[in-house]
Amino acid sequence: MYAPADRVIPSRSVLMRFLVRSWEYRHPHAWVRVRVVCGVFNLGLGVLLLASGPWLGPLAWLGLLPLAGAALIFWTARRLQASVQS
Repeated sequence: MYAPADRVIPSRSVLMRFLVRSWEYRHPHAWVRVRVVCGVFNLGLGVLLLASGPWLGPLAWLGLLPLAGAALIFWTARRLQASVQS
């Protein structure tokens, strides 16, 4: 059975298969909103941890972890939204 040429679904990368569950494609716009809210939370937490350097001392560098997580969340939200639009 062959799919028409204009309906071929591009394969997802391994990273997208790992980060985005298949059931998130049922309501992608809602999941993009959830991911953006989580990304904003991680971004705020990371900035707060980095800004609290005088109180936390060397542990303030742990604020880079939520910032990296926020970047990954925003990237997956953008890819999820782009995969739905195409």
